[in-house]
This record gives sequence, C-alpha cells and structure tokens, in this order.
Amino acid sequence: MAQKPKLWTLVGVDCALDEQRLGLARGRLGEDGKLHIERVTLGTAGESAAANISTWIGKADAFLVALDAPLGWPQPLAASLLDHRAGEKLATPRDTLFRRQTDRDLRKAFGRWPPEVGADRVARTGWAALELLSEIRGLCERPLPLAWHQAVDSGAIEVYPAATLWARGHSGSGYKAKNTAGRRAREELLARLAAELELDVSPAVLIEDPNQFDAVLCVLAGADFARGVCAEPTDRALAKREGCIWVKSSGQGLLPYAVDTTGDSD
Repeated sequence: MAQKPKLWTLVGVDCALDEQRLGLARGRLGEDGKLHIERVTLGTAGESAAANISTWIGKADAFLVALDAPLGWPQPLAASLLDHRAGEKLATPRDTLFRRQTDRDLRKAFGRWPPEVGADRVARTGWAALELLSEIRGLCERPLPLAWHQAVDSGAIEVYPAATLWARGHSGSGYKAKNTAGRRAREELLARLAAELELDVSPAVLIEDPNQFDAVLCVLAGADFARGVCAEPTDRALAKREGCIWVKSSGQGLLPYAVDTTGDSD
C-alpha cells in the first residue's frame, strides 16, 4: 500500500546581519504537490525571527528551514590555519582554501560560482545564520538537525536562491537591486515562476522587497529538497563538514509529492 505523502511546512530565510533586512517566508507543500506561499515578513515584524520560525515548525508533520547562508567552512581552511603563524606562507592553494566542494559542484553544474565563504559579509552572514539556528533550537520543542535525506528528513538546509533560479533556466540578473530595474526583474521572475508558486500573499510585497522575494526563493529550494529532486553532494562525508548547497538538478523532473522512505541509510 502506498504511504500517505507528508505535509511539508517550508520556511525560507533570507539571512542578514541586521534582522530588519532578514526576509522570512512560510510555504506549504501538500498532498496535491502544489507549493503555497502562505506568509512573508521581515525578521523584526512581530516576534523575533527565531520565535516565528519556532512557532511555524513546532507542530508540522514535516518541515524544512532553508537558509541562504553558508552553514560550514572549507575543510582545508581550518586545517591550514590550525598551526599557522603570522607571516608564514600558506601552502594550500587559494581556491582550495576559500572554496568548498559544494561550491565547485555548483560551478561545474552551472558555470558560476556562489560567493566565497571567506568573504567578509558572507562569513559574517554565515555566523549570523548559525546563531539563528541555535536560537530556534533553544525555543523549539523538537530537534532541528541539518537534513541530509531528501523527501525524508525534517531539519535545516543551506540553499542559494540564485542557483535555484539557474536550475530553472533563469539568469536572475539584477533581481536583487532595490531600484526600478530590480523591481521589474522581480516582477518578471514572479511571472515565470507562476506555474510553481501559489501566492497567498500580495505579489506587490515581493516585487518591492528583494529580501522577502529571496525568502520565497528559499522556500522554493526547500520544496525541491522535499520533493527529492536536488542534486546529491558528490562527497557526503565532506559535505557534513563543510555544508552543502541544495539545488534542483536540471536533469530531474518534479515528483508529485514527497515519498516517505524513512529507513534509508547513508
């Protein structure tokens, strides 16, 4: 007998150092396989971002918190710095130090690099994302591990909104800008994504605010994971040290719903 599909609560987090710029979106992936965007907001609206997320996932059948910030650092970087002394040469090549395997996988798939983890604002945003996860874990009554098994695990995942667009054939050029051109780009992208998104929120909010728009793209990336259509990490053990950007594989079609295959092993 076929198992009943899970009802997924999907939370997208456009991470930021300033909670006033932190975008949040909540979506629902139900038995019909459709992705409904139920709410968008900023981190400072109402309760804290951690409190909102904790409430949203608290009683969910299955859930994902999809964050657009690195949740780990390149393994060679930590190893190289362990015994390093000021003024000494670093023997490890630069790209090996500052790029993760998941970054190289993304480059191979799409011909583009994600931002370097070691870059100032990226590293600081990654730190803030880990702090947010810690706060949610302190407020939530259920575990919030990183999720590794698609269509099965509840938990948190790392995503990259631009790559979610690339996987669908959209360049995403200029969509994050806060000017007229950026608003036009977001409006065009919403039109192109209309077949995948059922909006229960005002499109005008997403067109006006790139942070909340990115949070919706994070929800979309979470839906890809819940459906089981993301590319798997090339080295799972290394990914569990460095982190993994989960993005839809262009060679796979959408599944009608997430199939519960609990019991699968690594």
